[in-house]
Amino acid sequence: MKSEISVIMSVYNGEAYLAEAIESIINQTFKSWELIVINDCSNDSTAEILADFAARDERIKVHTNDVNLKLPTSLNKAISLSCGKYIARMDADDISLPDRFEKQYKFMEEHSDVSLSSCRFMTMKNGVYASGGAGGRVDSDAIRAMLLVSNPILHPGVFAKAEVMKKFGYDTTLTCTEDLELWTRMAIAGEKMEILPECLLLYRLHDKQITSTTLERQHKEVLKIQQKYYGALAGEMDDKTCEFYISGVYFREKTDTGKFLSYASWLKKVTHSNFDKNAISYALLEILAEYKRCGKPKGEIIKAMLKFNPLILTKEFIRRKKAARCDIEKCIKAAESIGLKQTAGTKEYPIFEK
Repeated sequence: MKSEISVIMSVYNGEAYLAEAIESIINQTFKSWELIVINDCSNDSTAEILADFAARDERIKVHTNDVNLKLPTSLNKAISLSCGKYIARMDADDISLPDRFEKQYKFMEEHSDVSLSSCRFMTMKNGVYASGGAGGRVDSDAIRAMLLVSNPILHPGVFAKAEVMKKFGYDTTLTCTEDLELWTRMAIAGEKMEILPECLLLYRLHDKQITSTTLERQHKEVLKIQQKYYGALAGEMDDKTCEFYISGVYFREKTDTGKFLSYASWLKKVTHSNFDKNAISYALLEILAEYKRCGKPKGEIIKAMLKFNPLILTKEFIRRKKAARCDIEKCIKAAESIGLKQTAGTKEYPIFEK
C-alpha cells in the first residue's frame, strides 16, 4: 500500500540518538508513512541499529551509500526513492512529537496552495528543553521577507509536497547551507511557504562549536545564495553592503545600529515592488531584536526602532505579544503531553526538564 508521507533521513555515525529519532517516527499517531534512511557510510553501529528497525517494521527502508555523499546528495537520493504524496524531513538526532505528522498532514491538506511548511519546536540540550520561535510571524509574506535577512524555516521540521521537492531538489555543491538555498530558490519561483504554529519537534543542540573554517565557508555560501535572491527579487548588493550584510545582518558578529538603519532604508527602497512593506519592516525589527540578544544596549535598540513607522511598530508590538503568549501556551501543552515539567525560565521563555 502506498504511504501518504515519505520521511527522509540521512545519517552518518548517528548511533548516539538514532534509535530515539526512529522510535519517534514509529510512535506517530498518523500511520501511513514510509521512512527512507540513507546511511552515508557510517563506521559506528548505525548500520546495525538501522537493520534492527528495518527488520521490525517494513515501512522502514534503509539504503547505504557506497561512498560518503554528504547530506544534500543523500537527501536527493531519498527524495528520488520516495513514493508519498508529501515528504517530511527528519534528522537522526531530533525527536518528532507523536502528533507531528497528523497535524502537518492536516495543515497541508487544508492549504492546497502551500508547497512547503515547517513547524514550531523546542530545543533540547543536556536534558534541558526550551521553547523556540515564539511570537514570530508564520505567513508566506513574512517568510519571503525573513529569507532576506535569515533562515526562518526549521529544516528537520519541513513537510512539503513531494512533487515540489522532486522538482527543485537540493544543491549538491553546498556543504552547510543547502536548506537556505532551496527555500530561496523556491521563493524566487513563487512557491508558497508557511509555518504551522504548533510545537511538533524536539530540536537537539550540540556542544560542538563551529570552526573558523566552517564559519568562513558558511559566509561564502550564504553570500552567494543571498546575492541570487536579492538579485532576483530586490536589488543588487554592492561590495560595501555585502560586507555589512554578512557580519552585521545575517550572522550578527559585528552589530552596528547606524549601519543597520542605512541598510534597512536601502532594503525598503529596493523591495517595494516584490515584497509586502509590513513584512519587510517585520523582518528588520526581528534582526534588531536579535541585536539585543547579541548584547547591544536596550536604549540603543529602542532608539533604532523609533526610526520605523510608529503605526507599524505599534501593530507589530501588539501582534507579537499576543502571538508569543499563544505560542508559549501551545509549547507548555506539548511539553506536558510528553512528560516534561516547567522547572525554570519565565512565562515568555519557559524551561522544561523530564
